[in-house]
Amino acid sequence: MKIWIVLLLFFAPIYLPAQNNLGPRLTAMGNNGAAVTDIWSLQVNPSAITSIDRPAAAINYIKHLFSNEISTQALVAVFPFKNNFMGASFQRYGFSEYNESKVGLAYAKKFGNKLSIALNGNYHQLKIANYGSSTGFSIDVGALYQFNNQFTFGAFVSNPSRQKFNSEIIASEIASSFGAGVSYLASDKVLIATTITKILHRAIDVSVGIDYKIIDLLSLRGGLSSQPFKQYAGFGLNFRKLLLDMATTYDANLGYAPQIGLGYAF
Repeated sequence: MKIWIVLLLFFAPIYLPAQNNLGPRLTAMGNNGAAVTDIWSLQVNPSAITSIDRPAAAINYIKHLFSNEISTQALVAVFPFKNNFMGASFQRYGFSEYNESKVGLAYAKKFGNKLSIALNGNYHQLKIANYGSSTGFSIDVGALYQFNNQFTFGAFVSNPSRQKFNSEIIASEIASSFGAGVSYLASDKVLIATTITKILHRAIDVSVGIDYKIIDLLSLRGGLSSQPFKQYAGFGLNFRKLLLDMATTYDANLGYAPQIGLGYAF
């Protein structure tokens, strides 16, 4: 089983680096991160961290059930100061014979009460047993515009210069993508979001999700995406400064991928 996984990952390198970890909340909403303010927006549209008013950090763990050995771990942190925001992120995906990791450092700034713009730099590393490792750099650019208290528009572009890993032995690309989305705060309990994403060499993906706060302590979430078709569900518990979120993704070919996340606002 393991060797087939290695071969699959090795001969389909274009698709793998696109697996950004958006954390349990955004994942449960159908991987909607373009226009939803959240600490995990660092992984898709870093300008969406500008609603965070105090230092915060979160960790996440995903178990991919199509293999007992493959998992994803991630960490994000945001530090606001006046209208400026610094963000740091790390994620690792894979298993002992194959793994890819990414470290990011972001800067975001608010221009007035409506517009935010951010720039994120990433350092990528890819390791394959018996083939060594390869590294690369990429940047992400994001923007967020709040029309009013209900509607927010977000857009992002990732790796626009189409940077690649620097090793000829491991011929893998760093994924380039762009997208845009809208979120609608229907009430103080219901948030609806949609995102259109295009990753180069892949079909356009459209996703939609909802976050429903039943009570201040508990939120339920769900979502769908089209390419490939996936279903998402999850919930979040908010107790004082501590957040506990859980979510699962269902893919007809890969099965379930449950995940758990913990966050803390200082």
